[in-house]
Amino acid sequence: MARNVPIGIELVKRNIISENDVKEAIRRQKEHQNKKLGDIIHMLNVCDEKVLLSAMGEILGEKVFLLTRASINPVVIDYLPLDVCKKCKAIPFDEEGKRVKVCFADTANKKAVEQVGLLLLNKGYTMDKYLCFESNIDDVISLLDAKSTDNLSNASKDVTKLIDTIIKQAMEKNASDIHIEPMEKELRVRYRIDGNLITVATIEKEKQSQVIGRLKAISNMYQEKLQDQDGKILIYPDYNIRVSSQVTIYGEKFVLRLLKKDDQIRDIHELGFPEDEDFIKKNFDKRNSITIVAAPTRRR
Repeated sequence: MARNVPIGIELVKRNIISENDVKEAIRRQKEHQNKKLGDIIHMLNVCDEKVLLSAMGEILGEKVFLLTRASINPVVIDYLPLDVCKKCKAIPFDEEGKRVKVCFADTANKKAVEQVGLLLLNKGYTMDKYLCFESNIDDVISLLDAKSTDNLSNASKDVTKLIDTIIKQAMEKNASDIHIEPMEKELRVRYRIDGNLITVATIEKEKQSQVIGRLKAISNMYQEKLQDQDGKILIYPDYNIRVSSQVTIYGEKFVLRLLKKDDQIRDIHELGFPEDEDFIKKNFDKRNSITIVAAPTRRR
């Protein structure tokens, strides 16, 4: 069914909600102009949410999935950075082979759908999109946000453990770089994942000297020198970590480049090229052409 059909009218025709429910939803939508009518109706709790979502999927021509905290395959959570989940209102919830299923609050948001699809493609996956309620997306995001904060908060009492946790979480999330940046009132920790810098934590300003001291110690840098330096961290068996420090007005900033040892060369099809050998050979054999293979520093 076409998307331009008023969803409220269609839901009334299907006897899922009443005309009064639609009027109330429209009235509420004026107070929450950034929310879709379907999400407002879901907030009003005037009908069964499974029935409502299923009908919305039929009306909009989309696959649907009723997202809950318990319905997510834990393996796929790290396929998207949390900042992207928040921005695009999207949550990966399952996978089949090389296909990842992703719930969107708004499947008509082409920019968000394309961004998520490209990020997954960079990791060697294709995407199946599903529609779900925005409140369910927000509920899962709040859970993931709390878990991420708790992990670093629990480690922050011990600076040695804190730095180790920051580095290991970056490895788990396939980050290419870690940025630890002194700000005016705190230290900001950011990961570069698929080319995007994502803020993952902040550290109290009082711990700045301890954090810098620990980073210098494991990077084999001079502790007493307040100048730009380069070093290496070699205490993680699977990684060589290049470290550079730079003096800023708020203190020394550190960038850690995570280089995995013996990382396998990716197959060309995993970079997103079509699995058509004749097509690839034909294009590579052209007399006048250029082929550009571009990707983030590290990928899953």
